[in-house]
Amino acid sequence: MVIHPVFVHFHTGILTAAAAVALVNLLLRILFRDNINTPGTKLARLFHQFDVFIYIGSIIGFLGLIAGMVTGFMEPDYPVDALVQMPIMRFKILWSVVCVEIYLYLMIIRAKMGDRVWFKLSTYAPYAILVIFGGIMMMIMGALGGIAVYGTSILQPILDWIGIPWP
Repeated sequence: MVIHPVFVHFHTGILTAAAAVALVNLLLRILFRDNINTPGTKLARLFHQFDVFIYIGSIIGFLGLIAGMVTGFMEPDYPVDALVQMPIMRFKILWSVVCVEIYLYLMIIRAKMGDRVWFKLSTYAPYAILVIFGGIMMMIMGALGGIAVYGTSILQPILDWIGIPWP
């Protein structure tokens, strides 16, 4: 039963898209401060729809991340003993747990604060930065999974260029 790749690609794509939308929302919030808060404007509606996508995408991606972790440990070709022997897989496991914590935190904060998370710099900057960081980590972990399984990844030249060492 090989269902792990389905779950991995699903949540990686959603969380990476949520990170891209969070970057756009952060830029919109910084550049168009006053227009974002004006009800009824096209920019305010667009900003709100992006915000809802980030929130719902984080929830769905979080559930997919949990499913990907569970199905990853069920993979017959990679028992847990073999996974912890490989440095690349230890890295993936560690940062997957960190990403679970990040997205759990983001979902709780967004559920508690609602749209008010975007009103003050002290709330929207950490919120957006954590969503972006989580999405970047999802891309890196996906690339590491590609390297572990296929020996290469499409992100390998980019990450070599910025100086992230590969095993």
